[in-house]
Amino acid sequence: MSASPFAHPGNPALAAFSRRIEGLLGGIAALALTGLMALTCVDVIGRYLFNRPLQGGFELTELTMGALIFTSLPLVTLRRQHVRVDLIDLLPARWQALQHALLDLVAAVCMGVIGWRLWIKAGDMARAGETTATLQITVGPLVYYMAVLSFVTAALIVLLAWFDLLGARRRPEVHS
Repeated sequence: MSASPFAHPGNPALAAFSRRIEGLLGGIAALALTGLMALTCVDVIGRYLFNRPLQGGFELTELTMGALIFTSLPLVTLRRQHVRVDLIDLLPARWQALQHALLDLVAAVCMGVIGWRLWIKAGDMARAGETTATLQITVGPLVYYMAVLSFVTAALIVLLAWFDLLGARRRPEVHS
């Protein structure tokens, strides 16, 4: 696990904020994953030992997976654990930070669009009173949660791109 880019000694307030956010989101993700594992165990035991699957187990799995994935997005972003493929390594070293920042901005726009569309979808679902089929769980709040975490992820990507550009400006130039 790599450390957060905010966890540097130059800015203790930002490092403390980052630790709190990572702790909160990490705790929520851990609870969701633990719940998902327990749900799966109960469903499998009920299905194969008692021939009675957990009623609504599929719905609960879907909802928990949505919460888990979108809770993990800001964590993965903060830790820079996204899969990254460098297809264009032809640029000189001094331009690579700019290239990475521009690609980060594209990713931030994409996450912003996802958040925007999720927000609209959540509003539509809330107005329609949409629920799951079996357990009648209201879905709108979860979709709002997913939208907010998409926006948070987009903002984090922009911040990381900014810090990369600042760091590249401070680093001495390397000549090959």
